[in-house]
Amino acid sequence: MAQVQTLACTGTGAGQHAYQSHGQSESQRQNRARSGEPLKPYPHRPYAVGLRAVRRCSDEWRPAWEVFPLKAFRGSGYMYLKIRAEWDDADLLRELSRAYDRLRTVWRKWFSLRSVRSITMVYVTLWWTLNRTRTMQRQADHTCVYPRRVGPAGVSPSKNMRLRYFLRHPEQMKGRHEFMQVLTARTDLGIEFVEGWQLTRIAIAILLPLLASVVLAVVYSVVVGDVSDAFTIAAYMTSAYSVCLVLLGLLNFVEF
Repeated sequence: MAQVQTLACTGTGAGQHAYQSHGQSESQRQNRARSGEPLKPYPHRPYAVGLRAVRRCSDEWRPAWEVFPLKAFRGSGYMYLKIRAEWDDADLLRELSRAYDRLRTVWRKWFSLRSVRSITMVYVTLWWTLNRTRTMQRQADHTCVYPRRVGPAGVSPSKNMRLRYFLRHPEQMKGRHEFMQVLTARTDLGIEFVEGWQLTRIAIAILLPLLASVVLAVVYSVVVGDVSDAFTIAAYMTSAYSVCLVLLGLLNFVEF
């Protein structure tokens, strides 16, 4: 693999200072934008979404491995992504989406009010070596139950939106290897899917049953001719659904 400059992000010294400096540069970028000064471009697209394992990406993609194991977390759950050398960023982003769906299970995929907000780098204690078939093999694994994040826990909303855009439109990164270089730069780093509340899902969960109860009340009053009973039934349905909605919201805070 072409040599790339990596950030010193082990421990609490220079690595955290680098991320703090980057946080200051973000505020400086906003100040320059307000003052009309030209902004410096991000070094690469993964950096623009908050993934900063490497500072610069090489123009050539020549990895020394054929299969790279990337540890992906969602809370305490995790899985290994087998990244293949012939992939491009589009293939990797599609696999990241599939991995997130497998980690959160079918129940959370369809009924959870939360979805992926960002992806952050985390420390993992793994040691891998290349075997004779040029495949990375695990030598030791002291699993982190809950991973420790690299740098600040929060990511700016603009970076969150960029990441979600790339996950929804992986074809935009076809033929590129920027995400590939960043996520395979170090074997001691993995990723974590950070979730957040989704306003669209919350709005649907609230408005759809309310509209359904109103429609039921109107239909009942037209068919039966009793408006009072119709809206009494609709009010009972709304109250019962409110209890279920509160329970669903509480379950979203529980890891299961």
